[in-house]
Amino acid sequence: MNNQEISNSLIDTIRKSDFEGLATDFSELAFDQLSELEGVAKDVPVIGSIIKIIKLGFTVKDILFLKKLGNFLWNLKDIPLNERIKLIEKLERDSDYKTDVGGKIMLLLERVDDFEKPKIIANAFKAYLYDKISYNQLQKINFAIDHLFIGDIKEFNTFYNNAEHTMDESTHQNLALCGFATLIQLLDGGTNLKISDLGIAFAENVLEYKTNL
Repeated sequence: MNNQEISNSLIDTIRKSDFEGLATDFSELAFDQLSELEGVAKDVPVIGSIIKIIKLGFTVKDILFLKKLGNFLWNLKDIPLNERIKLIEKLERDSDYKTDVGGKIMLLLERVDDFEKPKIIANAFKAYLYDKISYNQLQKINFAIDHLFIGDIKEFNTFYNNAEHTMDESTHQNLALCGFATLIQLLDGGTNLKISDLGIAFAENVLEYKTNL
């Protein structure tokens, strides 16, 4: 099975599958637990596709990707099936996703470096689906999620709720480079942050800032 087949399987999964059978936490998944997921694979085709590949030639990278994919899908489970179909159709209408929606999502999940990030990515897609953010904002937010440390995202979440919260200079720089804030130079040589419109959209529509990440 090639990457395109897996990509198509992912889209079919989002369009057609009931995610209730997925485990609530894939982060503890180990290779010897794959057999436990085979029942789930009947209802979630892309999980079955990945398991087949792992069994042919197990790598740690495959297991890590499966964990991230499972967490992403789990956090889409509250979207009704007809709304998930609408999400795919919206993405397919946008030029950057038109040719391979599943492939773009897979590449993003494969790159991210923390198991908490797939939940945030799923939240970004939900915000886009319900027109809380634009497609341009979705692209920029996905870029930021990919490039920021999860600690930076959590620091930003705290700062958004409490402007008195202090962060180190490297976090300031990282948030500014990803477009969530602009740097303000202080007289003592330090910096402070002014949250950008993109940062506000991220905090209010993606992070669900009133609850824990």
